[in-house]
Amino acid sequence: MRSFIKMLLPICALALCGVLFLTFSLGSAKRLVKQTDALPKRTPARVLIDAGHGGEDGGAVVGDVLEKEINLAVTRDVADLLTVCGFDVALTRSGDEALSLEGDDIKKRKYNDMKLRLELYNSPDVDAVISIHQNKFSDSASHGAQVFFSPNREESEFLAECLKTAVKEMLQPDNTRECKRAGSEIFLLKNAKNPAVLVECGFLSNRAEREKLLTDGYQKQLALAVVTGFLDYYQS
Repeated sequence: MRSFIKMLLPICALALCGVLFLTFSLGSAKRLVKQTDALPKRTPARVLIDAGHGGEDGGAVVGDVLEKEINLAVTRDVADLLTVCGFDVALTRSGDEALSLEGDDIKKRKYNDMKLRLELYNSPDVDAVISIHQNKFSDSASHGAQVFFSPNREESEFLAECLKTAVKEMLQPDNTRECKRAGSEIFLLKNAKNPAVLVECGFLSNRAEREKLLTDGYQKQLALAVVTGFLDYYQS
């Protein structure tokens, strides 16, 4: 398998390079493609990408903008890039649905949804979990991505730092937000047994950032930054 991946990666890298050159900056595309040279050094990881919310749970809502839709769009882009790079990728959801519809009310159904997600997070064949979300705050001036990490595995903090650095260097040079250890308010990270992080890509409550988050181009740029950060983590 490793020899097959080693042969396949240069081909994938060239194809990926062409796509990225059309979508992203030259420097960003070169950085990601260059990183693929190191991938055959170990067996590719199985990465679970979690698009937050879904179905009747829209997540943060601003006007007619629903967090769940942006989460899914970015998640798909991240999954596509990781797959091209040779990773084994799984999604908690691939469409606009909840993982569970059991329960008499939305609160119960959401709890059951979280339980099923946690089972996926803690699957023994998962090497890392990246959850994609969007932020919202009463102060509309708040902006910028932020990464939260599970307190249960030290690798989670390192993964979070790698993602934060990549987003800052490639997309948000003025972002000063620090990575944060998840508390009980983030159920999935608090109870995750595998390395896990949650990426708040930006603030829907900030008009300028919301408008960017709604564009396909910016969503792909976020995905590229996330994947670049993951490769930094994976190769270390």
